[in-house]
Amino acid sequence: MAMKQVKPKRLTAKFDRDDARRMRNAHWSFMEKIAEFGTVWFCPWDKDRRHRNPAPDVEVDGLIGYGILDWMASHPDWFERGEWNDNRYAAPVRLTPAGVTALENWHTYDMEPVNGGLVEPGWIATPTPLMISKVRRK
Repeated sequence: MAMKQVKPKRLTAKFDRDDARRMRNAHWSFMEKIAEFGTVWFCPWDKDRRHRNPAPDVEVDGLIGYGILDWMASHPDWFERGEWNDNRYAAPVRLTPAGVTALENWHTYDMEPVNGGLVEPGWIATPTPLMISKVRRK
């Protein structure tokens, strides 16, 4: 018997939309870091605490983090992901030319819904609008 597909819960409270904004800002910061370094070593969950003091070119997300894996999965043409490196306990990530263009035109994608949740069906929220005066995006 097939299970009924349940849609993610849509969150609309200001608190939830503000949280989605923090997550989206983290997505852009991650892309800005890749643009700065060329390659960033990404660890989605440092469960063994190998990155206590990460190098500048290392990004560590958490189990309940900023959804960077979801962000990369929703825009596969923006990112080039390499194979996991056990010595670095991370995988290399680079921006594709499409990713560089997306970062330059970030305002076009900034209000895309943010998805989250550790269990199905998860949640979806539209970020609160960005206060341009508080962010220095290139």
